[in-house]
Amino acid sequence: MAEDSESSAGGLAEVRMVLLGQTGSGRSSSGNTILGRSAFWSDVSPLSVTSRCQRSGGVVDGRSMRLIDTPGFFHTCLSPDEVRAELSRCVELSAPGPHVFLLVLRAGRVTRESSAALDWVSAAFGPQALRFTAVLITSGDALGAKPADVFLKESKELWEFVCSCAGGYHVFDNTKGAEEKSQVTELLKKMDLLMERNAGAHYTADMLLQADTAVRHTQQRILGDDQEEDEEARKRTEGLFWYEMLTAMGRGAVEASGVMEKGKGKGKKVKAVQRVAAIASTPLSITSAAKVMGGAMREGTKVLYKHKKMLLH
Repeated sequence: MAEDSESSAGGLAEVRMVLLGQTGSGRSSSGNTILGRSAFWSDVSPLSVTSRCQRSGGVVDGRSMRLIDTPGFFHTCLSPDEVRAELSRCVELSAPGPHVFLLVLRAGRVTRESSAALDWVSAAFGPQALRFTAVLITSGDALGAKPADVFLKESKELWEFVCSCAGGYHVFDNTKGAEEKSQVTELLKKMDLLMERNAGAHYTADMLLQADTAVRHTQQRILGDDQEEDEEARKRTEGLFWYEMLTAMGRGAVEASGVMEKGKGKGKKVKAVQRVAAIASTPLSITSAAKVMGGAMREGTKVLYKHKKMLLH
């Protein structure tokens, strides 16, 4: 292990680890397996048993372990602001910051939700978090004789994510009983190598702040684009409305003046030309002007009634 990594009060090298994963992945159970005792509450439930970040620790294989269990962020009743608060809390509980993010995935079919968990890690904690991330596959017995790397490669998305994690992957088989301890020992050796590659560095609160800022900027940009699209749609709708209004009023004025009769037909267009010539040679009276205005208002009113819901919105 790197010489400049922090030590606990007892002089033992300290490993600070945050457990991540969706509900039912075996996240809390894995924490108990690592510590060798029931430190975190685990249960079979469609909802996340862990609703707030929890911390526990102990000495494992000569290391002072500090583990932080997090909520199953996809199956909690937490609001987005509460989720953000719990993200900050998991970093605070591992102050000055975690050496390892252990993303726990259950062996089995890769679902949309498990795929979302992969994207969520780098989105929530920022791409820098992958320097400190390892994947833990639980229920390894479900793989049977299939090697873990073969299982991972069956999903291009999962394999690419594992390859992007500096800590690689490890498998827990919860049916091994007494052999569980050797699985933990192998996991911790891999975490030692990860910490050596990072020269004892750890994830920090500043990195989380940068990730949160990036998420907020993205949300604002998306909302801004939506507002611009809404404004463009509104302008288009208004333009069509005024075009329809002026066309209708013009048609009503022409019909009221006697130039054009209501209806369609080639004969009516011929008569219209004759009437235009007659009206052009006759001074516009108050009566005919009133008819023109009345016709325009009549057709314009029809358009207003047609679009009243839009105008009242």
